[in-house]
Amino acid sequence: MIRAERTVVLPALLAIGLALSCGRTGARFPWPAEADSLPSQHADVQTLNAGYSRLHSRVLVREVSKPTRAALDYAAYHQNFMISDPEPEGLAETNQAPDVTTPFGGAVEEKTLTPDLRGTPLTEAERRHPLSVAPLLEYLAASSVAGTDALEGLASAVREESWGLPTQPGVMTQTASELFLHQAGEGAPELWMKIEFQPWFKGLGRLPDQDGDGFPEVYARASHVELTPELLGAIRDDYAGKALGADDVKSWANRLASYWYPSFNTDLVPPAATFPESGTESEIKAELKDRVFEKPTIVMRGKPQGVPTYAVFLVRDGGDAPGSTESQGETEKAPELPKTKPSPAPAALLPVLKAEVAAHGGSYEAWAKELSPLHERIRERLRKTPKAVKALEGSDGFLFFRQSLSFVVSGDIERQRRGKNPLPVIVEFKRELEARGVDFLFVPVPTKEEIFPERIDQAGKDLVGKPIQPYFRKFLASLSAAGVEVIDLLPPYLAARREKEGGVEPLYQRQDTHWTDRGLRIAADLIATRLKKYPWYAALKPHARRYSVKETSFERFGDLHTRLPEAAKSKYKPEKLRAEQVLAPGGGFYEDDEQSPIVVLGDSYTGVYQLMDAEHAGLSAHLARAVGYPADLVMSYGGGPNVRNKLLRRGKDALESKRLVIWVMTARDLYDYWEDWEPLKQ
Repeated sequence: MIRAERTVVLPALLAIGLALSCGRTGARFPWPAEADSLPSQHADVQTLNAGYSRLHSRVLVREVSKPTRAALDYAAYHQNFMISDPEPEGLAETNQAPDVTTPFGGAVEEKTLTPDLRGTPLTEAERRHPLSVAPLLEYLAASSVAGTDALEGLASAVREESWGLPTQPGVMTQTASELFLHQAGEGAPELWMKIEFQPWFKGLGRLPDQDGDGFPEVYARASHVELTPELLGAIRDDYAGKALGADDVKSWANRLASYWYPSFNTDLVPPAATFPESGTESEIKAELKDRVFEKPTIVMRGKPQGVPTYAVFLVRDGGDAPGSTESQGETEKAPELPKTKPSPAPAALLPVLKAEVAAHGGSYEAWAKELSPLHERIRERLRKTPKAVKALEGSDGFLFFRQSLSFVVSGDIERQRRGKNPLPVIVEFKRELEARGVDFLFVPVPTKEEIFPERIDQAGKDLVGKPIQPYFRKFLASLSAAGVEVIDLLPPYLAARREKEGGVEPLYQRQDTHWTDRGLRIAADLIATRLKKYPWYAALKPHARRYSVKETSFERFGDLHTRLPEAAKSKYKPEKLRAEQVLAPGGGFYEDDEQSPIVVLGDSYTGVYQLMDAEHAGLSAHLARAVGYPADLVMSYGGGPNVRNKLLRRGKDALESKRLVIWVMTARDLYDYWEDWEPLKQ
């Protein structure tokens, strides 16, 4: 583990010199300010778009010649503009001298610090196989590899170095970006580290930038980390040695998009024969100077700073299958079901919603006032937490997403401006489907905060099992009044929450925004119960398939861990989760079927367990198990409000064969979604 005590003192003259030259005059750390230019290289990864700039580009195209997990992670994380944090607001200038007596808390050997990669003992081959730190640590921790704690401590010590200067919560001045393995003769293997500084950090004066990407860096040998045979084997043989097949590459892409979404609004776009394709933004085509790339495997679109950006990966050895979030599906031809008139039943929910508000003074305003003690505590905490911090800690190991907390205290959802108000958009989509003879169900997934209010704050301890967002209930009443049928998950979730929890899996993952196997199966069974009442279902029953399940388990940090302030991350370990994978009649894993008359349309709640982690164990799989027929999954990470356009882009003929569209999305996106709700594209 990293020793935090100070064991090295720089010569007195150097310390005096730093004190005299600090602050705005530009202190200089004890290494040369310059090193001969040396662009970064990787043996299996190549950047294809000429002129790519980490500071200015909006598209990154990379080819991976050997798709190991290490190479794929490097392609995604190395110098990727999409995941670079903007300069934080409100940085205060200081004339304070930096404290450089023990660089990085002793995590590296100070005498080895160098701005020149060629100044290390790394061989040419070793320099061409760097390992991206963040995804490597996630991989090792999820695999429960002994010795991972020491590596995590190493990276944490680098991130936590403040040089004795004023800091902001959630803001890091530098990070351990890459690791290199070095075999020193017959001795023990060594670990060397690349440390990158933020471009805006001036506390140490002008810093060297050998690779020329705008992010200064230095290299050093790691201290106090024992590369045990188990740890070394996991890194060399598994992480960096095993080439992944097409299914594993697809799973990797889905996991990456899901992890990045809360901060960078990422989604996977079904790749066309070339990139860019006809629908790609003109500014992206212009940046590529009209160059076209054949057979892209993975196309990831994001909006980290409010404008469209792309990361495109061409995986050439084992990853040639499309990186679409839409499953390839089963090959059996779908039955031709008779046309029936849509038969929504929206009125059934209205008496329940009216009884709720009547029990709270007869108005949603009065109901909200009852909840003000909890709401004010949440608002106060949001005010005190820097906006860069997306995850907030609760009790009992629970983490909460900033946007979900904002949803809880948001007020009237329908009073948002045009483009943000979801009501007219959902009603319009329902009418469009109904005009084509397609039934429609809207399934908003409650936020974790609504189910576990006492984990947020003790002011919520008497609200367990009760709604805490009254305007969400008002919104459902408005949808129902407009003829939209809603599957209301909140009451059954609250009822499940009121049950004794001893030994029972929570409905939501503690360190993630998403539901657990238990939560998604409750939703699947409720949707299936309603589905079986549609007139057209009788014609589908003769084609029923008998699915079975297989229990499995996996470990993951969750999508909120990396959004925590640095000092809080070490408290959390990967969460062990269970799932029930659905098996087809022939014994293979269940696959979604694009030809199915039943469409599950949704955001990442429909992707978790189905396209990543456990796989074949998601909402669509368990809906298929319950009704005896596969579903067509059309999903978008974080794109719940606008995923409907993915379905409509298939064309009129494709929609004519559908009988039901089930739109599943997180309720938090009903308020202040990060972009406007798009009009329908037909």
